[in-house]
Amino acid sequence: MNHEEAARKLGVDPASLSPAPPAPRFAQTWARMQQEPPCFACGRPSRTSGVLHDRDHGPRWLDPMPRVLPRHTAALRVPPARFLAELRAVAADGPTNAAPLRPSR
Repeated sequence: MNHEEAARKLGVDPASLSPAPPAPRFAQTWARMQQEPPCFACGRPSRTSGVLHDRDHGPRWLDPMPRVLPRHTAALRVPPARFLAELRAVAADGPTNAAPLRPSR
């Protein structure tokens, strides 16, 4: 299940979501997550962001709480080499105030 299928299943109106770049770079998505936008379903601050591609409304930010969308909807949609290059570039910019990632169980 991808973001579009999950949003459709949950009844999300793409018009209610913020416009997003069609293919955001990692740094853009990271910046979005640092803002903790409200979850589209419950309104609580979310630290997960992705892009929903809607035919009528174009790309839109989809900011779910981790429990809202099944874990298997999150998929890396860029080649791993590009992801790692962008991650290195962000890391080279200096320290962040992000919490360390913990493996999911």
